[in-house]
Amino acid sequence: MKKQSYEMEYVKIEDSGQRSFGQKKNHTIIFVTGGMGYLRQENEKAVCTMEDLIFIKPGNKVKIEYRRNKYPLELYVLYVGTELLQSLSDENTRLDEAFDIVPFQVKTVHSESESAMLIKNISKKLYSMLKESPKFAHTLYEKSLLTMLLVLALRSSVKEDVQLKLNKKKHVVMDDIFIYIREHLTEDISLERLENEFYVSRYHIVREFKKMTGETPHSYIVKSRLDLCRHYIEQGKSIREVYELGGFGGYNHFFRAFKKEYGVTPMQYYKNLQIDRNER
Repeated sequence: MKKQSYEMEYVKIEDSGQRSFGQKKNHTIIFVTGGMGYLRQENEKAVCTMEDLIFIKPGNKVKIEYRRNKYPLELYVLYVGTELLQSLSDENTRLDEAFDIVPFQVKTVHSESESAMLIKNISKKLYSMLKESPKFAHTLYEKSLLTMLLVLALRSSVKEDVQLKLNKKKHVVMDDIFIYIREHLTEDISLERLENEFYVSRYHIVREFKKMTGETPHSYIVKSRLDLCRHYIEQGKSIREVYELGGFGGYNHFFRAFKKEYGVTPMQYYKNLQIDRNER
């Protein structure tokens, strides 16, 4: 099997922005191994997060948007042509036909944890092999790994067909929750309020929040408010105005949260800001 018969790349995105994926002649499979992004295709947008697989048929392009947060977005991207899929097939399983049967030009599925771990490890190994000197039975080993990766990806696709609508709905709901929090940031946003607003259990919200951000909803809201307060301080507003406009009920809560997050008190932050401006 020639090296040029497929491509594998590892992508790590740490700064906010967009990147395009997809090729004219080859199938593209993206496996999200870390972080959270937004898959954009035409006027549609959906969340893509860890353990998601994105299938892109030849001739299609998508953009993945990343908004900088605690965790970078990490992807393994496989490009494979129809000719190679045919050569890896047997009389019982035609991989090229399996990809063509998929009725979508772009499809996202969520793989089970066990399959996701195997896909991640195989992707990592294939990527490293592309840069290594050939070892004993290199071609056979490479072909076996690539076949296993494709089969695992397709199995996830087949198994998730029924679940896909639920996953998409879940992603859309979480997207809406993030927007709702941003629009009501200075109000009292409890889990009960989110539960009643979106008809989704608080346990589901906490679980998905943790998966997407690494934080609880409460921690996310507090940090978002602190970020807003920091901007108010930079605008020169008084400390009292800052914590009231930022949605904190009282100074003590604001003081403790600010110092814990930034390592300085709100007043120290303001003074340091003045010193920096005077030194410019």
